[in-house]
Amino acid sequence: MADLTISSARAAQPAIAPVRFPELDRAAEPFGATLGRAVTELDGMQRQAEDAAVALAAGKSVDTAQSVAQVEKANIAFQFALSIRNKLLEAYQDVMRMPV
Repeated sequence: MADLTISSARAAQPAIAPVRFPELDRAAEPFGATLGRAVTELDGMQRQAEDAAVALAAGKSVDTAQSVAQVEKANIAFQFALSIRNKLLEAYQDVMRMPV
């Protein structure tokens, strides 16, 4: 029988690569940059929805379901951004009400 020691067992194990989470790499990004990127993405969604609605109203050959989906996606994103803004404003007001 082979004599197994802890060091020989460790040497037999393959090296495990650390797991990377790219979405967590953004955590180091400054808050202002993150907020700016989110507003830019929201603006892009709003513009796409507006373009789809205008094309649909103009009678161009566009997919009606896709146009409606783009408008709803932009609407939901806007409602989400609005709720985040309200929560941030509420948190700011709570901090300002704290006694010093």
